[in-house]
Amino acid sequence: MKQKLIILLSILSINTTLFAQFQVQGVIRPRFEFRNGYGTLRNDTTTPAVFVSQRSRLSFLYEKDNLQTKFTMFDYRVWGDQVWKKDVPSMGVHELWAKYKLNDKFSIKFGRQELKYDNSRLISSVNWNQIGAAHDALLLKYLNNDWSANLVVAWNQSSENKFGTDYEYATSYYKSLNIFWLQKKFNNLTVSSLSILDGMQDLIDAEKIRFRFTSGLKFNYKNNDFQFIARVFLQTGELQNTQNINAFYTNLELSYKTSDKLKLYVGNEIKSGNDATDVNNTESNAFDILYGARHKLNGRIGYFSTPSTTKGAGLIDTYLKGTYKFAKNTSLLTEYHYFALQNNYIENNVVINKFLAHEIDFVFDRKVSESVKLQAGYSMIFGGESLEIIKDGNA
Repeated sequence: MKQKLIILLSILSINTTLFAQFQVQGVIRPRFEFRNGYGTLRNDTTTPAVFVSQRSRLSFLYEKDNLQTKFTMFDYRVWGDQVWKKDVPSMGVHELWAKYKLNDKFSIKFGRQELKYDNSRLISSVNWNQIGAAHDALLLKYLNNDWSANLVVAWNQSSENKFGTDYEYATSYYKSLNIFWLQKKFNNLTVSSLSILDGMQDLIDAEKIRFRFTSGLKFNYKNNDFQFIARVFLQTGELQNTQNINAFYTNLELSYKTSDKLKLYVGNEIKSGNDATDVNNTESNAFDILYGARHKLNGRIGYFSTPSTTKGAGLIDTYLKGTYKFAKNTSLLTEYHYFALQNNYIENNVVINKFLAHEIDFVFDRKVSESVKLQAGYSMIFGGESLEIIKDGNA
């Protein structure tokens, strides 16, 4: 049985330059969705969901000499979630930062800002989510010819405490975040490293922090129409419940541009998981994607992302993708995913089959004008018996 997802996306963008150093930008993004198995399996009692959500953003950018600032207000709503003739304040701040260029090599940026590295696997602005993601952080940038480096430091508190550092949102969000990214270009090869140290407040002692360390390398080789990318990451440290972490992540991807119209991809991604048959293991071997994208990777129907979505058993995603351009402003993306558990999972004292599902996604893009973009998507997932166990539904 298959689950279906239909999405229609409309984006209205405004970018008006009022003066040489001042710009106003806007985005209005309503999205119609028909969901019948998105994110989790349907069952005999469920019915399809139909709704329209909307992202609205208004940005003000100012630049003078070595200084840049940006202020982005946003509103998120589902059409109908506000009672008629009732005032419900809903505006928020998505970005509010200042950037100062110290010299030709160094710049510093501080305030609420989007963070994105590599393919958004571990750190992302989460663009699919209508609210999006931003961080209150300090960012130091270095750029010198073929060398690039970023250092990010963030410290979260929920109020101006008189004493102590107890964090109100400690069960769901980091208290400390530290990122170091380094990149070097060698002709056709680019090598980068990404290290992330994030700390969660201890569940009992508010003054203790449980740190998790994720670090890895990316190799990107490109020669004309051929590209090869390899990623490998290790994850250590502690979970918030004090359990030790020993996990890994790998990704290999080949792409080839056959013509000006068609580009093909083949790849494999592995997120390690726990072996349920190893009763003596006290570590967590489930790799966590931290603050990365949930939608653009591992299938667009949203079944697999964090360790909990595979009950800690990890994930193997083998995929094929193709992008075809019908015209300059029109393209179609087609994806196929083969999903399997990375490690053993036990149900009723039996190790289940590791195969989970096949998924097929289609995304059609049409740029109507400089200010308007339309997008339509359709996704199907064909699950096996193990998917029913992992997702508690009918495949």
